[in-house]
Amino acid sequence: MTDIVLPTLSFENGVMVNYSDMLAVAEEYKSLPDVIVTAQQGSRTNGVKSDLKKNADAIKKALKEEDKRRSEAFYETNHGAVTAMDTLNSVRDDLVERTNTWERERLEANMPVLEEFVSEQNELHSLDDQHRLDAMQWRKLGTFTATGKIVGKIQNEIVMRARLAEVEQNEKPKPTELEIYQINVKRAFSKLFEDFSADELYSGRDFQNALTKISDFLK
Repeated sequence: MTDIVLPTLSFENGVMVNYSDMLAVAEEYKSLPDVIVTAQQGSRTNGVKSDLKKNADAIKKALKEEDKRRSEAFYETNHGAVTAMDTLNSVRDDLVERTNTWERERLEANMPVLEEFVSEQNELHSLDDQHRLDAMQWRKLGTFTATGKIVGKIQNEIVMRARLAEVEQNEKPKPTELEIYQINVKRAFSKLFEDFSADELYSGRDFQNALTKISDFLK
């Protein structure tokens, strides 16, 4: 970011003076590249963008403070300062679009690195489709360093999320009420078969008593 010292804005007979120096940063805009390619160009453009806003905000603040003390014709009298403010904001809007384009392109260029790392974690922890991590969760400029590498903090977060997903995936689901009932039925009939011998003869009452035991077991 450029390091500028803002001049002290003042008014003479209701007209703002010495705002012209603030327009110098707008001239610096002309030396910026139309398409941002390098990190250095992006950093410089962001610096000029910041200075434009700083200057425009300073003029706006001074105008508002003076406006409290003057008539409704204040802005008409200070049309030059108003125009300067609008110029600064207009130029900055252009740079906002320019840096946004550069940041989008930079993000797209870095995404394959993130996608590969997330894919490696999915494979390392054998995550199924339901538990696999999605690289889009971390699709933001803050994920990457200036050289396109994944920030260490983000790497650790992805690794931790993959481990938690693996634990969740391997947890045995709790049985439903129907499954619990089916298990109890199997146990009851298994116990019934233990009570009967293939070499013995049994009466209907014997079977009735056995079924009564099963009924009591399932209650």
